[in-house]
Amino acid sequence: MQKISVENNIFLPQVVQLIEEGHKATIIARGNSMRPFIEDGRDKLVFGKVDHLAVGDVILAEVTEGHFVCHRIEKLENGIVTMRGDGNVTGTEVFSEGNVRAKLVQVVRKGKTYTLATSRLWKCYSSVWPQLLPVRRYLLALYRLLWLHQLPERWKRRQ
Repeated sequence: MQKISVENNIFLPQVVQLIEEGHKATIIARGNSMRPFIEDGRDKLVFGKVDHLAVGDVILAEVTEGHFVCHRIEKLENGIVTMRGDGNVTGTEVFSEGNVRAKLVQVVRKGKTYTLATSRLWKCYSSVWPQLLPVRRYLLALYRLLWLHQLPERWKRRQ
């Protein structure tokens, strides 16, 4: 299968349109802001329509016109959403609920599909990880150290 890359400002509005029509859309994760639970290039993200929003949900939001971000909801209050990437210690996005375009419903990792609504593992991640914000910096540093330590071996396996 041939892979192509398309700029997010062109690709994601098309994804959102498909989701609004009732389809699910699968995209390959890009970026490191959702580490350690979603990895760049490894995981496939399956998005669906937003049925309801809750703290801990991972969403695709158009935070400003044409600028999309996929992060976890940290706070919902009076129609205002605050979200932060799992791999981010500082920095949040704040916007109106109306800017939410899709909700992550499944993650496909190494051939295994995790349905977020029913997976106890992902529910645990979603509830525990945001509570660890005070120590997240240290956990992420440890994760990066372990990840980078394995990196040369990972490169060998890809070739």
